[in-house]
This record gives sequence, structure tokens and C-alpha cells, in this order.
Amino acid sequence: MGWLLLLPLCLRGAELPPQPKETAPPKIRELKPGEWQVGDIRLSKNNRTISFPANVNITNGLIEYLLVHETGKTHESMFLTKIPPYHVQVAMLLLGAKGVDPSFFSDPPPSGPVSNAELLASETPPIPGHPVEITASWKRHGTNVTHRMETLLFNKKANQIMENGRWTFSGSVVWNGAFIAQIEGSIMSIVTDASCIFNSPHPQRDVDTTWFVREDWLPPEKWPVTVTVKVLKKTETKPAETRP
Repeated sequence: MGWLLLLPLCLRGAELPPQPKETAPPKIRELKPGEWQVGDIRLSKNNRTISFPANVNITNGLIEYLLVHETGKTHESMFLTKIPPYHVQVAMLLLGAKGVDPSFFSDPPPSGPVSNAELLASETPPIPGHPVEITASWKRHGTNVTHRMETLLFNKKANQIMENGRWTFSGSVVWNGAFIAQIEGSIMSIVTDASCIFNSPHPQRDVDTTWFVREDWLPPEKWPVTVTVKVLKKTETKPAETRP
């Protein structure tokens, strides 16, 4: 299936890079019935959501990530956050979300290693996990704006916006006792990344030259935004959104 190529180098035999110092569990406190504070993340059990602050990072050009930690791959991500990836993972688990089983990555492809050319020629299946909806919201010109993440992405090859759909809470992998998302700073990926907490099940998820930011729909760089993740049920419908 080519999964070994989708893992970071530290999961393919190389030594782990230096561990981040900030890996302590988040402080958790109840705000009111059904509402909790998990570090700097707001968790609503009633709405099945987590929300946390971020900032606009890239307003035009090619990207591979929706969101990374400010120590992550900032040159490839639309948004940045100060929230530790480990805290995001904890908050999602508190909502009852189920990520991918670790055994999913433990078996090598049955036909041996897969080359990059083969991987790009034929998409691997998406990493499984819990379906979620991800939105970004901000205030500008006195108006509250909310967008599904898909509507902020443009496929230049197909000349179309990413189709509305769910994302996947795959949950990052733990390798040799290390939480890889914390090391990589990877939180939400457009191009399949096993180190990421959230992954894309959308077509073209294995091609890193496809997705561009819709600059006409984003506020300026460093603009504060709120990222919200909702754990979905199969019967839920898509919500309406507001245009800037």
C-alpha cells in the first residue's frame, strides 16, 4: 500500500530527533456542565467540538497542511497555532474520537517497497479514523466569518475548489515512546501524513503539488482565527457557511 513512504524518517529506521520539552498533559477544568477547558482548547461535549486559536500563515501559493504548530512545517501550512499537538490529541480522545489502530502501520506492503512514482500514479487508501468536520472562523469588518476548510483550498490542476466533505481524525502515531505529532509539529494535513493528527480522505491526497490557498477568501497574514473540529455522526448534514 505504500504506507512506509508516508511515515516520517524517524518511523522508517532513522533515529528520533530531539524530543520537545513541552509534552506535559494539559490542565483540564470544567467551565460549566458539558463545557471544559483543556489547556487552551475549549471542549464542548454537548456540541462534540473542540476550538482553539490560530493565525493565518500563508495567504497564497501551494500548501500541504491546513494547520501546524509554530515549530512545525510553517512554509507549507495555511494556519499556525501555539497549541501543542499533544493537547489537541488529548482533547479529541476526551470527546470519544477513535484514531487509527497502530497495527495499521505495522505491516509492510505485501509486494515490497513502493516507489514515489508508483505512489503518485495510484493513490493509497486514506488513513482510517473518526470522521470530523473542520472549520476556520474569524471576525473582519465587523462580520463573523466561518468556512469549512475545504472551501479555502483550490485544485489548480482540476481548476476547482475542493469538494465539501469530511476530514479524518487519524490520531498521530507513537513510536519508541514518542508522540510523533509533537516532534513534527504536524496537526492537520492535506497530503497524507501519518505523523499528523488529522488527515484528508479527499482525492489527490497523495499529490503534493495540487492544493493552493484561495487568497481571495482569507484575511491577511497573522490574522487571528479560531479552528473548530466537530466529531461527526454518519447521519449529520453539512452546515451553512458565511462568505467574507
